[in-house]
Amino acid sequence: MFKKNKNHRDPLKTSSNFPSQNMIISKRLIHDMIDLARIHPHETVLDIGAGAGALTFPLAEKAAKVLAIEIDSVLIHKLLDKMGERGNIEVKQCDFLETSLPSKPFVVVANIPYSITTPIFGKLLHPAVPMQRAVILVEKGAAKGFTSHSIRNPRILNWRMQYEIRLVRTVSPDHFAPPPKVDSAILSIRRREQPLVSPQHHQMFSALATYGLRDPKLPLYAALSEIFTPPQIARLVKLLRVDRELPMGQLNEEQWGTVFHTMLQHVPPYRRPQLRKDSRSKSKKRK
Repeated sequence: MFKKNKNHRDPLKTSSNFPSQNMIISKRLIHDMIDLARIHPHETVLDIGAGAGALTFPLAEKAAKVLAIEIDSVLIHKLLDKMGERGNIEVKQCDFLETSLPSKPFVVVANIPYSITTPIFGKLLHPAVPMQRAVILVEKGAAKGFTSHSIRNPRILNWRMQYEIRLVRTVSPDHFAPPPKVDSAILSIRRREQPLVSPQHHQMFSALATYGLRDPKLPLYAALSEIFTPPQIARLVKLLRVDRELPMGQLNEEQWGTVFHTMLQHVPPYRRPQLRKDSRSKSKKRK
């Protein structure tokens, strides 16, 4: 079934935001991505930036339903021409960042446009979104940033409190047409069975992460001195089993969870960091 988004804009007018995509030409890469996703017959899968269907049609052989999202009208027609009588593929011509996501659990397997990687991840990895797993091709530099041992970005930290993100392997440019100018990488993303911070505390943790990582090089005691009292800091570093001089950017996800829950238990609300109003409004728009 082909559903055209009511708010669809002319793809030619959005080409600056959605540059032509590097299409997968390697059947081995397609097989590896789908195999890594471990798709079950009852699941719904999103193919973001579906192109001419390199991933869409193999996915349809595994899943109950595939939602192929593509903005380019030429590629949409190619997808429709190839569909035939397949009943479990829905093609949606739209801007992914403006479309609604499924309200029930879903999986993502996609070769996304690299120029909008961060907005796509921000939309998918919000704790209110029921994405369960994802296998996504991204630019290698972005993949390394999302999975680095040192967590310096509060948004990435937020994602990693809810999801396990793993860099599976590098993918060379010759797997695509046209070949990109950079190496790519496969990212495997899986929702944590037990999130390190409850989704109901998402905004409160966001405020702590933004405040704590305002300068990732600051030592723990200095970064948190406006939140925790000196005796609380002393107890916190014992609990974390780290030196008080450890830079905040060196804390791992589990340690951040400990900092947050310690704050909830022992720090009065007036000492806790608050999200700015503009940050809250942006968060609401992403839902």
